Amino acid sequence: MALGIAALAAAGVLFGLSATGIVGDGGGKYSGPGTVTGFGSVVQTPSPTTPSPSLPPPSEAPLATLVIPNASVDASIVTLGIDANRVMQSPGNAYDVAWYDFSARPGFGGNAVFSGHVDYHDVGPAVFWNLRDLVAGDLIEVRLQDGTVYQYHVSALQCLPVGEAPIDEIVGPSPTEVVTLITCCGTFDYSTRQYDKRLIVRADRVVPPPSPPALPQ
Repeated sequence: MALGIAALAAAGVLFGLSATGIVGDGGGKYSGPGTVTGFGSVVQTPSPTTPSPSLPPPSEAPLATLVIPNASVDASIVTLGIDANRVMQSPGNAYDVAWYDFSARPGFGGNAVFSGHVDYHDVGPAVFWNLRDLVAGDLIEVRLQDGTVYQYHVSALQCLPVGEAPIDEIVGPSPTEVVTLITCCGTFDYSTRQYDKRLIVRADRVVPPPSPPALPQ
């Protein structure tokens, strides 16, 4: 199910794409290594794997890096899943971005879900610190080890309370090819060293222009 505007409005929190200032400015209050999603039990439902016929054939090469120029992100991708309690696992450091193996594989259609920390203890601002500054149309690239690059444009950005976030819509299947990025936002709780909200960025796959016809020899 797509992360629709109607569903987000019903959740009571819908932020514009400028979204400046929805994440704390740090000031030494950096979160611990716990879950970056905090969504509780997640149903492991594979996304559709039928790519659009208008896109180039997908590659099965390993995922390499996530690049977001306007958020200063150029990060290695690690593959994670859900733990024994069906909670989404978190990247183990401040620098990597996780792709979740229960979500769609980039390039194959559906919803490819990623997460990263906004800040990290003993480090400070982390890989997704600048995600809050993205606006509609900003470029996100998923790069594979064989040189394949999938491009996406940001279409929505929301900061949602953890207990009210529509989990199935955030991490569940999508009828079109998208990426979903998850990190922390909202108010920092010093007792738990966690934020009370999650920043959700949705971006749609860019259809490359057709190649020009070959010139006659």
